[in-house]
Amino acid sequence: MLVTRPNRDRTRDRAVDDDRGAALISVLIVSLVLGVIAVGLSSAVVNTTLTTSGVRATLEARAAADAGMAEAVAAAKGGDLCDATVPDGSLDTGAAYTASLACADDGSTVTLTATGTADGTSATVQAVYALVAETIEAVDPSLTPVGLVLYDASTMGQVTLLAHGGNEPQVVAVTGTFGCRLGIPGNLLVGGNVTSSDGCNVSGDIYAGGTVTFDGGATTVLGDILAAGTGTSKINSSIGSANADDPLSTVHVNGALDLLWSGARAHTNVIANGSVTVNSRVIEGDVTLPTGSFPSVNGGRIEGETIQTDDVPTVPAPSLPGWFEYTYRAADWPGATVVTLRNVSANATDTCDYYNKHTGWSVDGTWVGGGNRGWKDLANYTGTVVIDGRACDQLTSNAGGNPAPALKASNVVLLAKKFDTTGLTMTAATGATPRVYFITEDTVPDGRPSCALGATATNVNTNGANLDGVRSLIYTPCRLSVSGGGVLLGSLYTNGFNSGGQITIKGELMSLPGQPAPDGGYGGTPTIIETGEHALGDVLWRREVASP
Repeated sequence: MLVTRPNRDRTRDRAVDDDRGAALISVLIVSLVLGVIAVGLSSAVVNTTLTTSGVRATLEARAAADAGMAEAVAAAKGGDLCDATVPDGSLDTGAAYTASLACADDGSTVTLTATGTADGTSATVQAVYALVAETIEAVDPSLTPVGLVLYDASTMGQVTLLAHGGNEPQVVAVTGTFGCRLGIPGNLLVGGNVTSSDGCNVSGDIYAGGTVTFDGGATTVLGDILAAGTGTSKINSSIGSANADDPLSTVHVNGALDLLWSGARAHTNVIANGSVTVNSRVIEGDVTLPTGSFPSVNGGRIEGETIQTDDVPTVPAPSLPGWFEYTYRAADWPGATVVTLRNVSANATDTCDYYNKHTGWSVDGTWVGGGNRGWKDLANYTGTVVIDGRACDQLTSNAGGNPAPALKASNVVLLAKKFDTTGLTMTAATGATPRVYFITEDTVPDGRPSCALGATATNVNTNGANLDGVRSLIYTPCRLSVSGGGVLLGSLYTNGFNSGGQITIKGELMSLPGQPAPDGGYGGTPTIIETGEHALGDVLWRREVASP
């Protein structure tokens, strides 16, 4: 019998083949997955590398832009910022920057722009700052007695005006042209023009309502020169400090300026509303003048910048108050001993002759020696004494007596139509600090000096008087004359001045009752005027903008 048996080996082989095919497929699938993963990882690594490089370039470009902005700010603070330029620069990383400044047309702001580049990447930063107009302070002076105060200007020479006790006396002349031929430790303040052809030396400022003309002799102005007149100011004087490290002075005129041929130092800035001519001078500061105008330089140079602007500031006219009018009132001198002199011919101590003549007589049985005896008797008073000589033709010490009282009184008030102090010497007694007032009243309330003897009359003649030992104020609505020199420690307040002999005035601050207290300076309200230049103000905004 034939029996058929299953072929077990073949079946087993077929099963093995099927298993091998499935494994191959699995391997292929795994390989495919691993390949995809490998490709993804490779792409990610490449992309990450590229991203890191781009971020680094962006950061370096921004850092370069910030560096450029810092350079632009420094350039803006270094000078005339609207004309400032910023040189290109680079960082150690290789990044580079450029920067620029642009002022707004209205002068209110300045825009600073800086662009940094690195590896083809750019970043731009922009900032807007406010512009601050630079200014100078011009002060309207007060008419206060701090040296020589003249209502009607005149030529003043043969005067030595000295600082004393920490005071720097000034000269004030309200109207007219002042001819300067003296040294002034403080300021010279004039309502009209100032001229000098010989030896005007001002340690303070000159402030004129008109022009300033110094065209001869050795002249020096250490402070500023301000001229409100629209004419041409001509100056050959040395201007400013001799120390190069000291701040520059300012010459500021409303008209043209001609710096004459002298070779003198000009340690100053110049601001003019007209043309500027520089002859054989070195201007150590800037020159500011109107747009379209150029300085004419002949044999000299300008070491600072030449600034042209449509907004050249003007000099305001000095605001000089009117004349201070004084009429004697007993209430102004409380507790005073008042001696009223009679204009009579009598042997008495209360007469004009007792002060004015060289004579002698018996008063109540006592012989009274001659030689201006009344002036000598001033040494006997204490407190406040008023010698009222308004009834006399004058009070004079010019009778050969050469009186020399040593005063114990705190205040000696002398009232008269005229004074002649020839031969008079006044000193302070031991321990005393007297003040002496020579007063001619102004009884007309019109805001200007009113001299009863005539507008141009002279009623005070110092003629060699030595008042160095006491503080004195001479007040007169007439003119004062110096015919023989002398020394005054104090102040003058007078309608005018006639030079006729050398006099030394040691400036002390003195004023009358009711008069504004003197302060030795301008004493007025400051006026702020723009110079035409600008400084960097506060930042208004800063941000990153699209690169050009």
